[in-house]
Amino acid sequence: MSARAFDTIEFMQQEWINGGNFVDLGSERDPIVGNHHGDETGGQFTMPAEPARKRINGITTFNRMSGGEYLFAPSLSALKWLGNQGWSR
Repeated sequence: MSARAFDTIEFMQQEWINGGNFVDLGSERDPIVGNHHGDETGGQFTMPAEPARKRINGITTFNRMSGGEYLFAPSLSALKWLGNQGWSR
């Protein structure tokens, strides 16, 4: 299970957050959690809109990663289920 969670998080970071080709945005990165340091687009993000898309330029990196852990947190419904089991110590 943990290997699959690790793969999912890595996929999200590489493909969704820092690789816009997954959603046909070329090399654009996510405007909030993407790493824009050394971004070849200069911190550019395109929002689909009608009648024409809107482009935002000059986005800087909002968050800075200084380390990391891969954690799994159960859902609230799973925690409630566990809490209602009546198991004794």
